[in-house]
Amino acid sequence: MILTNKAFIFAQCIYILVALMSLLLMPGASVMPTLLAMLGVWIVVSIVYNSTQWKNNAGWWTLLIVSMVLSVGVVANVHYFTIYSGGTTQLPILHNPDAFRYYYDALYTVGHSAGVAVDVKNHGYGMLISWIWSITGETIVAPMVLNMLFVLIGIILSGGITYRILQGQTPRSDSWIATCAMIMTSSVCYFLNSGTLLLKEAGLIFSFSLIAYVIVSISQSDISKTRLIKLFALFFVGGILLTILRFNYLIMVVVGIVMMTKWQKRNMVLSGVLLLICVCCWFGESTFLYSDYSQMPQVATKIIGGKGLNGYFFIGNEDHQMYNMMVDGYLGYPWWKKVALLPMTAAVQYLIPLPWGFCDDIQFGYTLAYAHISYPWYLIGGLILYFIVFEMRRASIRLQRIIIWGMLMWLVPAFLFAGTVSRYALPLLSLIIPAAVFVVAKWQELNKLRLKVWCWSYGMLLVIGLALGYIVQKGVLL
Repeated sequence: MILTNKAFIFAQCIYILVALMSLLLMPGASVMPTLLAMLGVWIVVSIVYNSTQWKNNAGWWTLLIVSMVLSVGVVANVHYFTIYSGGTTQLPILHNPDAFRYYYDALYTVGHSAGVAVDVKNHGYGMLISWIWSITGETIVAPMVLNMLFVLIGIILSGGITYRILQGQTPRSDSWIATCAMIMTSSVCYFLNSGTLLLKEAGLIFSFSLIAYVIVSISQSDISKTRLIKLFALFFVGGILLTILRFNYLIMVVVGIVMMTKWQKRNMVLSGVLLLICVCCWFGESTFLYSDYSQMPQVATKIIGGKGLNGYFFIGNEDHQMYNMMVDGYLGYPWWKKVALLPMTAAVQYLIPLPWGFCDDIQFGYTLAYAHISYPWYLIGGLILYFIVFEMRRASIRLQRIIIWGMLMWLVPAFLFAGTVSRYALPLLSLIIPAAVFVVAKWQELNKLRLKVWCWSYGMLLVIGLALGYIVQKGVLL
């Protein structure tokens, strides 16, 4: 067992040492409580991964390395929000408007004099932070460490989803497939960066991945009643958290349940139970946060229709001035015009964060520079697109369905926000990673000439896209 391997024991000690040195070199968070929290994260992650059927040595090393990276990122950002900016762990300086709203809404919820209430639809994350504080006390460190844990478990679940979808479909072993998915997921820097910030995305990554894992597992045959009960319980946990953080994602869940369901009586009954849980989560959220049941669907309808949204994503960012002009008034466009623009807005969402803007968002946290290392994502995206163009028709029905589910949902933020808020698509990564893993796992069996043509074509299109992105962002033509 790798946990008792001398080299791995030594590496775990290095993880603790790295976390300690980070805390000493970048002061801000309390040293011993934070160090113990980091150790607790690793223990929880180890327990979760050790309980899976897809664990192997490479997966263990992947999780440990990622844990080190995230621990340094969390400590660095806490230092930036506190000592560097003149704040404290209780009253940090948060320049990101979303992070500021969530944190100070949490302070308002616990009755702190500095707290500021937000609108109801944004109250869920602040409420979650306040629940965490009932255990840890009021500190920015606690929710950020929790986000680190969420992303790590999300990586494990990404491996699990791919494991369930691709079992027995490639020359590679099932554990190899799962680990490949975990490595790919971890290499997407923007995704990984979610575990170092005070934003909803980490919780959404965890909850949506958990829900997707349950949906994929239930769509398989020969599941025992005991395991079904466990899966329903996990789905309920994921559904509750997802609803608290961003209830509109429940619509994506419903789409996934319908798409992944086999037309057999047993599967339709099981999927019906999942749909019932979604309904319960929806009405539970309505009852808990809203004064009447009609308010929540009204808010959802406005968001989906682009109404009631502000123009911050377009006119509030000077870096996108030229793009703002190109899509001026986008929120008021009719739906058909937004659909017609999807090729452009989807391309924008695919390319950002652009890989030269390392200092563009640095005021939101040191690790935002790391988020701009987009090249691993472009490589994985190229594999996914190759699968869609050339391999989709030969893939299993379950693989086809989950990729279609993921890609359709991935287009939703592009449709709503003209591709300018790519982080909204991060929770969907676990749905499309199986396509990239499938291509890598069957690499030796693929048509080599077609691969070469694809690599050159995709590479040239990517260079052209990035060049256009640079021209638009920097306003070269203005």
